[in-house]
Amino acid sequence: MTEIDGLFTAAREGDVDSFEAWMGSVELPIRLSLRRFARAVDVESVVQETLMRMWVLAQDTERVLEGENASLRFALGMARNIARAEARRTGRETLLPPEDLPEIEVPPDPPSDHRLREAILGCIEKLAKKPLLALRARLQHGGVQSDSQIASWLDMTTNTFLQNIVRARRQVAACLERRGIEMEGIWV
Repeated sequence: MTEIDGLFTAAREGDVDSFEAWMGSVELPIRLSLRRFARAVDVESVVQETLMRMWVLAQDTERVLEGENASLRFALGMARNIARAEARRTGRETLLPPEDLPEIEVPPDPPSDHRLREAILGCIEKLAKKPLLALRARLQHGGVQSDSQIASWLDMTTNTFLQNIVRARRQVAACLERRGIEMEGIWV
């Protein structure tokens, strides 16, 4: 179960603070999913309507959401549907006839590069002690536990933990660049 799933489950059990944390986790992905509707609808009102409907859904114990990040996926679909309905209602939705749609070729996923994986793992092993400890903990528990929980397990403040994650990323990036792996355009 992901952190988002855990928060939504706790919200369904009546924990208002968990719903607040869930909203904080999903608000940005919801906003980003509405980019294509930005000229047609008031995105802020769509986000607020989506969050309100998710609160109502959280109170409905009969409805079950299944799968990883189910609440996020459900909220994203709901937000797009609300935006689409609002665009239709205001007459701002424009549809292209199928024959006018451009043909887009989707490239296949590139094969994994075992040499790149080995280089990354080698660079991780060369990290200083605290950044290595923080990065390993984040990689192992990051999808399940919050950064503050992981930091407390490591006897670090949350800020120190996050600083160590940033240091680890920078050190790995510098190591990869020394090995001739281009890091331009990659957020570190």
